[in-house]
Amino acid sequence: MKHHPVHNLVARQDGVSLIELMITLVVALLLLGGLIQVYLSNKQSYNAQEQLARMQESGRFAMDLITTDLRRAGYWGGSVSLPRIERGTPGPISPDHICNNDDEWGRMIRWRVSGTENARGNYACADGYDTGIQSDILTIRYAGPSPVTSLTPTALYLKDNTESGAIMTGSGDIDSDNDPLPIAGDDVPAAIRPLVSNGYYIGDSGRTCASGDAIPALMRVRLNGSGVPEEEEIASGVERFEVQYLRGNQNQYEDAQSVEAANGWLDVKAVRVWLLVRGECPEQGLNDDKKYELADEVVYEPADNFRRQLYVSTVMLRNLKIGDAGG
Repeated sequence: MKHHPVHNLVARQDGVSLIELMITLVVALLLLGGLIQVYLSNKQSYNAQEQLARMQESGRFAMDLITTDLRRAGYWGGSVSLPRIERGTPGPISPDHICNNDDEWGRMIRWRVSGTENARGNYACADGYDTGIQSDILTIRYAGPSPVTSLTPTALYLKDNTESGAIMTGSGDIDSDNDPLPIAGDDVPAAIRPLVSNGYYIGDSGRTCASGDAIPALMRVRLNGSGVPEEEEIASGVERFEVQYLRGNQNQYEDAQSVEAANGWLDVKAVRVWLLVRGECPEQGLNDDKKYELADEVVYEPADNFRRQLYVSTVMLRNLKIGDAGG
């Protein structure tokens, strides 16, 4: 029988040397570092895409809401003359931009559109208005396009036919003083439509990022079931809101202050809106050094780490000069 030396068996059972172990660890760490880098890059890309998707969703939703309201501005059912429906305690004749905790603001049907320029003014109802940003306020009024049969006693409605109408609360439906004037030779039933008053502006959402940055939002004041203004958040991340108006005797858009000075709210025939939407929170490695032009002379240069997208829309008002709006 042939015997092998013991020392040869031991030599064949030697383990990994220290140098080999160190090389293996280095290679493994390099591979692990590459995997981590790929993961972080994919995560950053995913977060950027998610921010962009949310921005687009917020911007499109907000602009669609405002433009839809503008197309309905000044719609008062079948009535053809504002003085004939300014019964039942309508709102003030002058657009004094007062919005308090009462139903007076909702009754200002004469002013299908109105607004303020970079100030809250007398809009005490806009509790969340961001005084740091100081956006415009755009108010739009109309009667709901669809008649209703179920009424809330304290909500505001317009009861009308093609001849006349009256502003009333839901409980006022039983009051004959709110019945429209009869139409000779025509038995047209009265329709009841909810009054709509919506005021848009930029406010503080009350939320912050992990970085501590406050998150702005497009806010809206609307009429609640008691006919008084109530504030709600519409779209998160909207940080700038500018509005200009085109009057019938002008060939260029003006800000609210110029329209107000000319007493021209009844002559507004088109409205242009700018919405600047940003990502809710900053993105590492992103530098926004763009210049954003809002309105004619408003240039915004943020120079920070937020992603942004600008939306602009112009809407021609459809319900112009319905009957005699004077008086």
